[in-house]
Amino acid sequence: MIETQVEIAAPPSKVREVLLDSSRYPEWHTCLIHRLEAKDSTKTLATLILGDFIRCDIDGMKFDAEITENSENLFQWQGPPVAGLIAGLHSFHMLSTKDGSATILKQTEEFTGALAFLMGPSLLGRKLVGQYSRFNADLKRRVEELKLKDGSARRAWNAWTATS
Repeated sequence: MIETQVEIAAPPSKVREVLLDSSRYPEWHTCLIHRLEAKDSTKTLATLILGDFIRCDIDGMKFDAEITENSENLFQWQGPPVAGLIAGLHSFHMLSTKDGSATILKQTEEFTGALAFLMGPSLLGRKLVGQYSRFNADLKRRVEELKLKDGSARRAWNAWTATS
């Protein structure tokens, strides 16, 4: 299993909002996940339910994956078997810290199949750990930048309305 995590100074709802707005990924992330979109064009990533499909372009691999959970704290899909030899269950866990002021984002991938052993952290999985960590860091930076912008705008508005 591959597992990476990062703490993000924002509540899970904000992390989820940015994570599921994949049309904006090119603004803040360009190296791993190039495309995640609902296969059904009438839906968004946020409205997908169990059994729906997403179109993925991850590090140049293009495939359709099945949503296995899409809840407040978990966005998860099952990738298709590659040549019948390996498949991955990819997950983004968004867990609130005890005081509710931050989110622990855990990105995991559990591999099954005859070649799953190759994806261990000491073999091919090492590359994935680096890529997932970079995605997590980019997501953290984006969420926290948006939080700062939102906070600055709110403070400016409050200051302006206080003097009016």
